[in-house]
Amino acid sequence: MLVLKFGGTSVSSKSNLEKIAVILSSKTSNYIVVVSAFSGITNKLEQIASLSLEGKHTVLLEEFRNFHFEFIKELVSESHQIDLFVEVQQKCNQLESICESVGTLKELSDRTQATILSFGEQLSSIIVQKYLSVNVKNPIKIDLLDSRKLISATTNESKDYLNAVLDLDKTTRNILAVVGVPTDDTKTNKNYIAAGFIASNQKGETVTLGRGGSDFSASIYANALDATKLEIWSDVNGMQSANPRKVQTTHSLQKLSYAEAFEMAYFGAKVLYPPSILPVMDKNIPLYLKNTFFPKQEGTFISSENQPTDNKIQGICSLDEIAIITVSGVGLAKQKGSARRVFQILEEANINIILITQSCSEQSIGIGINQSELQNAQNVLNFAFEKDIQKGLMNEVKAIENQCIVALVGDNMKNAIGLAGKVFGAIGENGINVTAIAQGASERNISIVIDKKDEEKALNVIHEKFFASTVKNVHVFIAGIGNVGTEFITILFAQKQKLIEEYQINLKIIGIANSKQLLFNHTTETFEKVEELTKEEILNFKQKKENKNAKTYSSLNEYFEAIKELNLRNSVFIDNTASDSVSEGYEFLIKNSISVVTCNKIACSSEYANYLKLNKLAKERNIHFKYETSVGAALPILKTIHDLKISGDKINQIEAVISGSLNFIFNNYNAENQFADVVLQAKEEGYTEPNPLIDLSGLDVMRKILILSRESGLNRELSDITFTSFLPDECTNSKSVEELFENLKKHENHFATLYQNAHKNGNKLKVVAKMEKGNLSVALQEIPSNSPFYTLEGKDNVVAINTNRYVDEPLVIKGAGAGAAVTASGVFADLMFIMNN
Repeated sequence: MLVLKFGGTSVSSKSNLEKIAVILSSKTSNYIVVVSAFSGITNKLEQIASLSLEGKHTVLLEEFRNFHFEFIKELVSESHQIDLFVEVQQKCNQLESICESVGTLKELSDRTQATILSFGEQLSSIIVQKYLSVNVKNPIKIDLLDSRKLISATTNESKDYLNAVLDLDKTTRNILAVVGVPTDDTKTNKNYIAAGFIASNQKGETVTLGRGGSDFSASIYANALDATKLEIWSDVNGMQSANPRKVQTTHSLQKLSYAEAFEMAYFGAKVLYPPSILPVMDKNIPLYLKNTFFPKQEGTFISSENQPTDNKIQGICSLDEIAIITVSGVGLAKQKGSARRVFQILEEANINIILITQSCSEQSIGIGINQSELQNAQNVLNFAFEKDIQKGLMNEVKAIENQCIVALVGDNMKNAIGLAGKVFGAIGENGINVTAIAQGASERNISIVIDKKDEEKALNVIHEKFFASTVKNVHVFIAGIGNVGTEFITILFAQKQKLIEEYQINLKIIGIANSKQLLFNHTTETFEKVEELTKEEILNFKQKKENKNAKTYSSLNEYFEAIKELNLRNSVFIDNTASDSVSEGYEFLIKNSISVVTCNKIACSSEYANYLKLNKLAKERNIHFKYETSVGAALPILKTIHDLKISGDKINQIEAVISGSLNFIFNNYNAENQFADVVLQAKEEGYTEPNPLIDLSGLDVMRKILILSRESGLNRELSDITFTSFLPDECTNSKSVEELFENLKKHENHFATLYQNAHKNGNKLKVVAKMEKGNLSVALQEIPSNSPFYTLEGKDNVVAINTNRYVDEPLVIKGAGAGAAVTASGVFADLMFIMNN
């Protein structure tokens, strides 16, 4: 005999019941069908019970009655409706009487609530039985069983009515007496339907088997009848590798062991009620989790054997509404029975323990419980240990609220070296703090307690880490959509599909800020749902077209706060600006475990203490602060210095032409054209900063040599650099870009003289930065023809590095050191470095 259970969604419409009829018609063996209440009915009954205390249940009770009446009209022909209407009315009259008694007594006990909740399954089983019998193309002869007369449970005084304790031996005798033993063809050659969730206790009172108890009921029937298999049908395709409502990239688990399925169900996999595993496991009955709407899909097969898989982790699940209480004190150390005493106190208070951790010093026990039981737990424990607390042997019970448990489940986790390290590394990179850790001796489950707000983030991070077929989502936030920013966005969208297909990385631009506005594609002001921005949305934003999702900000802190509030995994902030205010936000972002990639030189050339702090914070938070493009655009200058140092080499001297913009300007200026025109050309082609004075004043080069010196190991400030200006004072003191160009034109003779003197000597003009014997300098120099800098053309940079190993001949890095496209490619490379690490 087979046992099939259909959930509330599966039985809640005529089209769904037609699907069930087809499924049942395909069975060649006799069966028992167990059904849940219609979708939403149990919740409505809970509301009716609660409102009956105040006598306000009438409206909802009428809705309850009408729902079943209307459903009957839809399901069966008029000739079969009368009997069902009478039964529904009788049940509703009983329910109304109970509710009125509750209102009169102003008391709603668990016993009464169990009776009220039972009406959902009572009615669904009656109505579905009638529909299957009379109103399908091929009527199914199916007898109705009353689970309250067959499934026996025990209750303890006023307790357990809503979660009764099964009496399996008595239940088995009851079921076999009605249905028959498997070899008794005269009895078992029938099909049956029964209500799930409900049973009766030793006094004959109605009790329930816990929310999800219909699964349990089906499993009990399967055990009692030694069923060939149990099928649990719902609206999902079996058990998933994670909760699909919280992780979008899940996949169905085709095969699980009983133990794995129990762990997954216990820690939040809603598709299966945990106690349902035990009765079928006892008889080694195969269990199938199937989808009513796609019956041909495999679903999940659960048996005594697990699925051979490369994944050490079968699935990831979570349990929220958790509080962690800590019982601690020197009085616990080396005291036999102290832990037993703690657990006994909680047991007597009917408080369920979900998770336990204990320190090696035996002075602290951490216990995970349901949040709703926290106050009671604190009260009973503090009362029980009151004398010890007064003596200083024990501390008052401490509590951490709003936690959740993330559980990693898999039989193959046993002896998997480095697995826990990968888990903690992945969540650590995303700023998720671990409150407690528990691992059973079976090594089948690693449970991690974290803040509830990080639940979805943690599930996705771990899932992406351990399932190779999963595409890793990277959430990108951008500041600046000028020349470099636009090129960066172009590269990202050009590479997007390739990265998904070849590297399983999906780069999603979530937010963008320019100098005045922020742009998020969200549906509410509180960012409850934020989608990635499309290329069209970004271009419209750049072109300042009206956009309902664009918001003018008073401070960039609004952008940084929004990024923090979203709390998205794998978040990276991209700074494509030269803005002070943007760089000032790095510390906030890094502290909130958001990696930063920047071509902005300001932060790393600010006070040395700030430079150190940002790098130290990034290491502490286990995230990345990448600024390779702050010197030499995409040239690997900082990386090379880092590699030299890490190999044990020492940087002794650096000589460099590291301003692509100034190199372009002096390579293209010949005193026959106007110096101001060449500078304008460099600005328009994206080689200079938005304000070219930053380049011409030497500030840009000074910042770069300062960064190189710091990366080389020197503690230097901007004020330590010796700079020889080549600008007239009036140009240096220009207060706007317009004024700068006016002053450049005014002092054309100055620039012509510089060029002519160099040309007469057979030299070229280059702005050279030096780090030598701990001293830093920047100056415009005449470069002779025998210098490696002489042939430097266009916007190229060159850096010559002398070290303990590179003594006679320096290590030379040369290439394009300016330009929006080149810089953007370097920024993108830094982003990919983070993703690859």
